[in-house]
Amino acid sequence: MSKLPAYTSELPAKFQSPASGVRGAIDSLVQSSLVQLFGAYNVAVAPLPRLPQHHPAPILDISASVGLSRRGAGTPGRLTLSAPSELLQGMSRGPSGGRALLGDWARELANQLAGRIKNRMLQFNVKLDVGTSHIVDSKVLASQLAISPSVRVYPGRTLRGEVLVSLTGMPEEAALTFVGPAHVANEGAVILF
Repeated sequence: MSKLPAYTSELPAKFQSPASGVRGAIDSLVQSSLVQLFGAYNVAVAPLPRLPQHHPAPILDISASVGLSRRGAGTPGRLTLSAPSELLQGMSRGPSGGRALLGDWARELANQLAGRIKNRMLQFNVKLDVGTSHIVDSKVLASQLAISPSVRVYPGRTLRGEVLVSLTGMPEEAALTFVGPAHVANEGAVILF
């Protein structure tokens, strides 16, 4: 039995429907990446619906930011991850020190989340470059989120408080076309050269 190739991703742009995007794809992949990331550290996250534009975001203790840039797109974006201190301290394999170590841990989690989103966007032929992470003031971040015209804000609930992910610089979902699963290494996999 032979498989027929899927030609939808190989059609020239002029033959594809302008509404051929995948509705809800970015929301779904960000929320599932958040759940998987925290699940790897034995923390259950219940994703909540994306916050509407200009909705006041809760101010959480520690926020880390990672720069994102889309290859072929001029506007850079960023991902932020905010969480309460108690949650970060209680994570398995997490830090057991002061606020500086919690900040480093938040930066590491933001990097890992950006990497997961980067890998998942490859199935839509969107190539992201991830920058370096840094700590941002949570109050400044909350005021920036309130006025940003293109930010997507994703809350999640845990037993030790809420987490918050914000994302800018992503393509419009109407422009996304599924091209197939990306073949990337699994987390923790050994890659031999």
